[in-house]
Amino acid sequence: MDKNMQPEMLAFLHKVSEMNEDTVYDSSEEYLVQAIVKMVDEKGYTSISEDFNTPFIHPMITIQKWSEELKEIVREG
Repeated sequence: MDKNMQPEMLAFLHKVSEMNEDTVYDSSEEYLVQAIVKMVDEKGYTSISEDFNTPFIHPMITIQKWSEELKEIVREG
């Protein structure tokens, strides 16, 4: 994970967790979504990775579902 992206990723995850189901997907944040997916894969969090790889479900659904866990993963760096 790029350490420079860590604060931005955390801010994104905080925003998502505050809004939860009301989160509106903004395509300009796709790079953050992809960075989170990559980080989870690299760190070997298989349950979350499996959710990200579920066909026909947008990664934002997984981010909403796992937002608290993802914040901890990003903090650990």
